[in-house]
Amino acid sequence: MCGICGFSGRRDPDLLRAMTASIRHRGPDDDGFFESDDASLGFRRLAIIDLDTGAQPMSTDGDRLHIVYNCEIYNYRELRAELEAEGRRFTTRSDTEVALQAYAQWGPAAFQRFNGMWAIALLDRRGPGQQLVLCRDHFGIKPLFYAEHDDRVVFASEIKAILEDGTFPRRVDEQQLYEYLRFGLYDHNDLTFFEGVRQVPAGAAVTVDASGIHETRYWTPRLGEDADPDPAEFLRLFTRAVERRLVADVPVGTCLSGGLDSSSIVCVMDRLLAQHVPDAVSLGDRLKTFSAVFPGDPIDERRYVEAVLAVTSADPTWVEPTSERWLGELETWIWHAEEPMITTAPYAMWSVMRAASEKVTVLLDGQAGDELLGGYVPYQYVYLRQLLRERRYREFALESAKARDTVGRLARRRAWESRHRVDVGALLRPEWTSGKRRPHDPRSQDDLKKRLLQDLTTFSLPSLLRYEDRNSMAHSMESRLPFLDQELVEWILRLPASAIVSGGWSRRILREAMRGILPEPIRERRRKIGFTTPEFRWFRQQRSSIQSLMRSPSFQARPYWDAEAVAAAFRVACAGGSEESLFFWRAVNVEIWLRVYFEGAAHGSAAADGGTRFSFAAHGDRAAAAVVGAKALLAAAHPNPGRHLIIRRHGETWARVPLRAGLVRSHDDLAAAVGAALESARTAGIALEPGDVVAMSEKVVAITQGRSFPMSEIAVTPLARLLSRFVSRVPIGIGLGRPQTMQLALEEAGASRILLAAACAAVTRPLGIRGVFYRVAGSRVSAIDGPTAYTLPPYNTHASKAPSDPDGVAARMRRALSDRAGGDVGVAVVDTNDLAADVLGSSPGVDRTAVAEVLADNPMGQTDEQTPFCILRRLA
Repeated sequence: MCGICGFSGRRDPDLLRAMTASIRHRGPDDDGFFESDDASLGFRRLAIIDLDTGAQPMSTDGDRLHIVYNCEIYNYRELRAELEAEGRRFTTRSDTEVALQAYAQWGPAAFQRFNGMWAIALLDRRGPGQQLVLCRDHFGIKPLFYAEHDDRVVFASEIKAILEDGTFPRRVDEQQLYEYLRFGLYDHNDLTFFEGVRQVPAGAAVTVDASGIHETRYWTPRLGEDADPDPAEFLRLFTRAVERRLVADVPVGTCLSGGLDSSSIVCVMDRLLAQHVPDAVSLGDRLKTFSAVFPGDPIDERRYVEAVLAVTSADPTWVEPTSERWLGELETWIWHAEEPMITTAPYAMWSVMRAASEKVTVLLDGQAGDELLGGYVPYQYVYLRQLLRERRYREFALESAKARDTVGRLARRRAWESRHRVDVGALLRPEWTSGKRRPHDPRSQDDLKKRLLQDLTTFSLPSLLRYEDRNSMAHSMESRLPFLDQELVEWILRLPASAIVSGGWSRRILREAMRGILPEPIRERRRKIGFTTPEFRWFRQQRSSIQSLMRSPSFQARPYWDAEAVAAAFRVACAGGSEESLFFWRAVNVEIWLRVYFEGAAHGSAAADGGTRFSFAAHGDRAAAAVVGAKALLAAAHPNPGRHLIIRRHGETWARVPLRAGLVRSHDDLAAAVGAALESARTAGIALEPGDVVAMSEKVVAITQGRSFPMSEIAVTPLARLLSRFVSRVPIGIGLGRPQTMQLALEEAGASRILLAAACAAVTRPLGIRGVFYRVAGSRVSAIDGPTAYTLPPYNTHASKAPSDPDGVAARMRRALSDRAGGDVGVAVVDTNDLAADVLGSSPGVDRTAVAEVLADNPMGQTDEQTPFCILRRLA
C-alpha cells in the first residue's frame, strides 16, 4: 500500500513535496515525483511486492502514460499473462506495472477486470488532449479525494494532503456536520466534512481534461437469486479469496476478534499454511494473530479467540486497549481519521494495528462479512418484514420463533431506549439547524437483499473502510479484506435471501460452509459483539476529562449545540438516567476535530512519528487564554492531565489552578501547608489575588485534624461487616464497600440513619433512582474515603472521615489567605472526585453552587497528582 497525491496545472514543487510529506505514514519506504507544466504526481511507497523494482511514478508508451497507484490487484498474475499474450512487455514483477499496461492496452475498461483494492491516478498524454484519470476500486476500499480550486484539481489519498495547498479555503461543510450530529450519518455520500473536498466514488473514475471534470461508473452491483446456495462453492470461493491475499514479499498476519468472520479467515489461513500452498510462505512457520481483549468487561471475547487458537497453530498477540490510552491518543487518532467518526469502536482496531506493525506488514481482516451476509441482528427484522410483505406467513411464524432470542433481546433494548431517549434535536441550537436539509433515509425495511446492498455501498461499509484504511496506514500497515473479493461478492449478491438469513441464523451459508473447520462454539454463536470498545463505560471512567472538554470556552462557544444542555444530558446518561447516546461522542469528536484541523492545532506527522503529542486540553486553554487575556496565567500554570485550565460556567470564564503540595501528615499545620503551596505557585508566576477562591481537599483537611486512620486500626463491628457486603467496591476509593469505611459511616451518622438510608436505597434502586443512600445518610458520610493503590503512602492504606467543622476551617483560612493576597479571598472545603463535586464548608460570601460547578470535572485530580489545593479565579 502507498499514498498518492498530485494536481493538474502549473508546476509547484514545494506544494507537491509538502503534500507527499503529509502522508509519509502511508509509505515510509520511498517517495517519487513526476512534474510537468500540465500536471504533477507524488508518491509514498510501502513496499509489499517486488521490493526492489516497484518504484513509482511509473511510465510506459514512450513516457506518455504515467501512474501513481495505491493498490493491490490480486489477479495481476492472470492479467499479466493475458497482456503478454497481447504483446505487452514487462520489466518488473509488480502489480503496478500490470495496472499501467492494462490501462495502456484496454483503457478505462481495464478497471472492471481488476480484482483488488486501489486508488489510481493516471496522467494520459497519448492523445491530442491531456487527461488526468482518478479511479477507485469497486467498493472504495482505498480512499481518493479531490478538490477543484484556483484553476487546478488537487487530489490525494488523504484530505490532509489537499489541505497543504494554503490557497484552498478550509471550511466546514455544515450540512454534512448537521447530518452527522443530528442523525449520526457519515460517509453516506461522496461529500466530506470539508467543504469543496469530494471523494472519487467507489466503482467509478473521474476524468479531468480541458473540458472539465467528468465522472464515469465502470461497475454497478446487481442483485439476483439465481446462484446455487451450495456451501461447498462458498468455501471454494472464500478460500480462494483468502489465498489471493497472501501474496506478498513481506510478513502477513491477521486480526482475530473471536467473531464468526475473523475466525473463519484464521481457520482458512491455517489450512492453507498446513497445505503448503505457495503464497502461504508469507505467513512464516506459524500464522500470527492479533486480538483486542477487555479483561472483566462484558464485551471481552477472549474465550472465543482461545477456542480458535486451540484448533490452529496460530501464534497470538493480545492487545488490551484502555480508556486512559484512548484518551491520551485521541488527538492523534482523530488527526489520522481526518473526519469525525460515529463511535470509539475503531480505536480497538487502531490498537491492534499498532501492535501488529511490530511483527507484520500485511494484515487480513473480516470487514464486510456482516454487510454481505446479514451479520447484524436488525437484518433479521428486515427479513421477517420481507416474509410478511410476501405473505409467507408460515415461514414468518417459524422464523420468528427460531430468532426469538436475538430479536427479542434487541426489541427489549430498543424499548428501554425509546423510554429514555436523549432528545438530540433539543441539544442543537435551532438558529443553527434552521435551513438545514433533513436527509432522506431510503434504507429498505422489508427487502433483505436490497438492504444489504444499501449498507454495502452507502450506509455501513464505507465508514468501516475509512477506519480500516486510516488505522492501518497510520501504522504503515496494509490491510486486506477477503470478504470483498470481487468474484466472491458477485456470487453472494446472486444468492437467495434464505441462504443469508434463515432458521433464526444470520450468515447462514458461511456457517454451513465452515462446518468442521470452525470450532462449534463459534460457528453456532448467536450473540454478536463485534470489533468494538466498551464505549460508554470508558466515558464514565473518563467523565471528568469529557466534562472538562464540554465546559471549555471553545466547546461552549460553538454555534452547533447548547453546551450547558449537552453537559447536563451527559451527566444524566453517566448516572444511568437516559440511553447511552452516541451523540455525546459525536459532540466530543467534532470539538477535537475542529481544534485539530481548523484552529491551528493540527500536529501533523511529527506527532504520528513520535514527536510532541498535541493535547486537546492544552490547545483549548491556549485559545481561551488568548481571548480573555490570561496568557501569562496559562504559561505559569500546570493543569492536571486531561483537564482544562479554563472553563465556562453560565456565561462566566473561570481558571482553575491546581497547587502542588508536599506530603501532609496527621496534625500538620494546614495554614502552613497551603502557604507553602501558594509560595511555590508565586515563584512560578501565579500570585493569589483578591477575589480568588482557594479550594481545599476535604481529605487533606481531615488528615491535619487527625481524622485519617490506618485500616488496620479501625475496630469493625458486626453490623459494619454485614452492611458493607451489600455495597459495590470501586477502585477510586469512593463508597462504603469495605467494613472499615462502613464503620466510619456508622460512627459519623449513627446506625439508625445508615439503616434508614440503606432501606430507602433498596426500594428506589430497582426503579432506576440512584444516589438516595447518600442523600439520606448525609454529606459527611458521602465524604468518607477509602484507600486506593495510587494514593501517596501512607494514605494508600488509610480511610478518612469528613473534616470536622469545615465552615470554621474555611473562615479561619480566609483570614490568613486574605492577608497574603492583600484583599478578600474566599475559601471552600470541597469533596471532589471524578463523579461529582460537593462543598462541605466555605467562608462567608462564597458561592457554593458556583464552586461546585467550577470543580465538577475534578481539576484537582483523582489519583497521585498531589494537588490538594486549587485557586479558582473568575476571568471574564
